[in-house]
Amino acid sequence: MYIAYMSTKLFNLTISLLLYSIWMLPAATLAQQITYVPEKVSKLWIEGRSNISEFECQANQYFAEATIFDDSQREIEFLQNVDERVFLQVEIRVDGFECGKSRMNRDLQEALKSAEFPEITFLFDSATLLDTPPNEDEAFEIEVLGSLTVAGNRRDIQFVTRAYFLQEHRVRAIGKTTIRMSDFNVDPPTALMGLIKAEDELSVNFDLIAIETDQICQVCPFSGL
Repeated sequence: MYIAYMSTKLFNLTISLLLYSIWMLPAATLAQQITYVPEKVSKLWIEGRSNISEFECQANQYFAEATIFDDSQREIEFLQNVDERVFLQVEIRVDGFECGKSRMNRDLQEALKSAEFPEITFLFDSATLLDTPPNEDEAFEIEVLGSLTVAGNRRDIQFVTRAYFLQEHRVRAIGKTTIRMSDFNVDPPTALMGLIKAEDELSVNFDLIAIETDQICQVCPFSGL
């Protein structure tokens, strides 16, 4: 029973990690509200290639807050309705990407139209538990569906994350997905009058550790209930 409970809890907490926008839940004033935030050791970054080299850009400025609303009495009730019980918002500042060179930082900001669209956002939609390991210190596999908004253009994405239960109130989620800048009407960055040009494909990576907090959700549309 304990293992089943921990499996359910890890699934719920991991859904709450995954790094956007506003998810309208059917509010219940008596619902238990649990909020999670990423620890400082968490990492979000993108990887790509140009016609001359590879590059990596670390996201140094982002906001993330995840809240679970659980008024169910049994874990199975939560799992059956998890998509309606999770609120997640993550906002990544485009001008917070650090690529190792100031010129590359500026080129990326210009390509992503940071002056007009200063943030990249992800909106959680649903998730499916693909595999439950025999031991709780091994990874759970979860397929996540959602939408990503870049430069004002929103597209559906899906990816698989490996989730680990670290200790009570803390979980870790590791994963990545591949996107094409052209899908978001973004022209890949160029330099030296077009002599250097980034490829269209980017890898979006995350290694997130979330911890439960005592704070009430600050960004939920019904946080005052």
